[in-house]
Amino acid sequence: MTRGVKSTWTGAKISWSSLAAAALGPAAVALAPAWAVGQEFGAAVAVSGAEILVGEPASEREPGVVYRYAGEDWHELGRLSAPSAAVRDGFGSALASGEDVLLVTASGAREGAGVVHLYEREADGWRHVHEVAPEGYVGVGAALAVGHRHLLVRAETREGAPALLTWSRSADGAWRETERIEGEGEQVWGEALAVAGDIALVGAPAAPGGGAVYVYHYGSEGVWHRMARLAAPPEAEAADYGAAVAIADGALLVGAPGTAEGTGAVFWYAGDKDAGWEPGGVLRPEESAGPAAFGAVVVAGGDDVWVGAPAMGRGQGRVYALQRDGAAWRLAGRLAVTADGRPQAGRVLALAGGVGVVGLPGDDFGAGAAWAAVAEDETWRLDARLASEQVGLPAIAGGQVDCAEGAADGFDCADVDLLAFIPREQLGAGRGARLNDVWGWTDPESGREYAIVGRMDGTAFVDVSDPHNPRYLGNLPKTEGSQSNTWRDMKVFADHAFIVADGAGRHGMQIFDLRQLRDVGDPRDFEETARYDGVASSHNIIINEETGFAYLVGVSGGGETCGGGLHMVDINEPLHPVFAGCFAHPNTGRRGTGGTHDAQCVVYRGPDPDYQGREICMNANETALSIADVTDKANPIPIAQAAYPNVAYAHQGWLTEDQRYFYSNDELDELGGLVDRTRTLVWDVSDLDDPTLVREYYSPTRVTDHNLYVRGDRLYMSNNRSGLRVVDIRDPENPVEIGFFDTTPWSEDSAGFDGTWSVYPYFESGTILLSSRREGLFLVRPRDRRLVP
Repeated sequence: MTRGVKSTWTGAKISWSSLAAAALGPAAVALAPAWAVGQEFGAAVAVSGAEILVGEPASEREPGVVYRYAGEDWHELGRLSAPSAAVRDGFGSALASGEDVLLVTASGAREGAGVVHLYEREADGWRHVHEVAPEGYVGVGAALAVGHRHLLVRAETREGAPALLTWSRSADGAWRETERIEGEGEQVWGEALAVAGDIALVGAPAAPGGGAVYVYHYGSEGVWHRMARLAAPPEAEAADYGAAVAIADGALLVGAPGTAEGTGAVFWYAGDKDAGWEPGGVLRPEESAGPAAFGAVVVAGGDDVWVGAPAMGRGQGRVYALQRDGAAWRLAGRLAVTADGRPQAGRVLALAGGVGVVGLPGDDFGAGAAWAAVAEDETWRLDARLASEQVGLPAIAGGQVDCAEGAADGFDCADVDLLAFIPREQLGAGRGARLNDVWGWTDPESGREYAIVGRMDGTAFVDVSDPHNPRYLGNLPKTEGSQSNTWRDMKVFADHAFIVADGAGRHGMQIFDLRQLRDVGDPRDFEETARYDGVASSHNIIINEETGFAYLVGVSGGGETCGGGLHMVDINEPLHPVFAGCFAHPNTGRRGTGGTHDAQCVVYRGPDPDYQGREICMNANETALSIADVTDKANPIPIAQAAYPNVAYAHQGWLTEDQRYFYSNDELDELGGLVDRTRTLVWDVSDLDDPTLVREYYSPTRVTDHNLYVRGDRLYMSNNRSGLRVVDIRDPENPVEIGFFDTTPWSEDSAGFDGTWSVYPYFESGTILLSSRREGLFLVRPRDRRLVP
């Protein structure tokens, strides 16, 4: 836990005696950042008395945890985990708390059906008293609400019908299940809950007409009665009314984050169970320009309210205070939480008794964080930034670890030995920052070998000349003013690295003189040697080292984007790159603009006599394979395009060394269920005008494939959650797997974007580099296994 910069708002009267906590509802799912799949500290938060509770449900190697903080310095009191804790149990994915009771959802328990754990406060902490795991229900605990007398738990039948499981406290203090309320026929019902006294609110943001909220009253006979159905008013403009609900000072508050083109609104109602509830007014943020999602979350404590606007400021997010103004409500201030990227402050909130907490599960690249806020007189201030410690894997060095009996130091393998491993934390990575692409450079003077490792926040350089004792040399930070991002890609030409990043704003192409690595002692931060600013962000870079041209693809955000196709740059003078032209293959790419995801560009020496000596690019264009003649950069010529069965996203590929065959992959076909195993496409391109799909090769795994490269008669595939796969292609149309090394053996053999990003197999020493997103850099060596002819 670290102290943070203080910020204030004024005008909020503090008189809270209960708590409501909420997470972003279904209306704002699209707001989640691309990297919000880490440990997700802050995915759920709660406040009980003077104690803050923060959930961290998403670790891949450890069970979910709820952290407890208290005291003037917000020190850690301890941690809660499920009584039968298990990896990926999702414990801490939702929280709700009162003064003496706590509900914790474990969304991954019971094979994903979910479990809710009930705790009661004791003098020294929390005591587990009950486990809510009803048979026949799934999604148990997706939403929770706690009141002084009642507990509400959202679930679904296995047929998909929503239901509300309810408990009430008897006079002796014991909790008993009262009833299970069916979902009123709505498809999305109960995703937002609130309870105060004997009144409960249930949101149905997808109800016809723009959404609805159901009001229930708990009668003296011990049964919940529906009192009213609040329909979206005309000004809600059919936009997720009921995505958030709260009860404060007798008033009902309803969030509608999609109104007014995404600005959002909060509607409030006055009344009681006897007289009913009447519309009282509507609140919107006055300063919003563009989407804000104001009302995505509404939490109440006594007669004070916080409202989240997680889309405000292009994803920075805001938290607003509401205050009673006579019989009405008004905006009383706002709290701006700043962080790198798009933290979406206001997506997860809780407050009670003069203490509030803002969860930021997407902060630090998905590692997550939270801010404690405290009230002083009529002022709020951010008091401290809370974050869990990132514990990585231990480094492995000093000697080869042989693959024996299917494992090498705990990593699953077959005929691939482990030379060394450097955790990402020792590669200059900031908290939560994951690795992405990897490439290599061999110093032509010394013959020393170096790894160039991409991270979300920069580029690491590693001397791997001694593969059993690799040495981290230092870090090249991302371009000043650019954003940290999921994608970074690099290639090498003439002893210089050329580095691009996607979704990074004004990043451009960094150019780094690799000769600086020759005499590095202690690790240090480097500066770019030059930069090309003819583009802003770029998804990938391809270099033809024979011609000295770089091809930037998937360009966006500024400069000459070339329709997302090939942005061609002459780099023969590495420090003085010159734009040379565009190529975008007509009618390819998801937008039809010729968008290219990745490519390989070569001087053609293959079997097609029509293109001998021409510069040819083999492009993975999202929807098709594209082949182009780019010899004349001012007049590039499309040669052919080819689709294939069950196309989802044509991702990347590589030619055989004789340039007769092209192996390619599709990144999303496994994820979309179009194929049941990892698929590699084998193309006969002996006639470039007519590429022919001759084989669909299926690996023994079901994971999503990523990057593949050819060296000699082997194909090296980095296949996300199954790591490196080594394939014999001496018979090109009949590939056979001959080895593998799994960098994430604890992950499920299923499609997903995690594990190994890329492989570099081109060092003369035979050392193979693997970049694994959350783990680090692996150095491995396949054995010289040969198939018997």
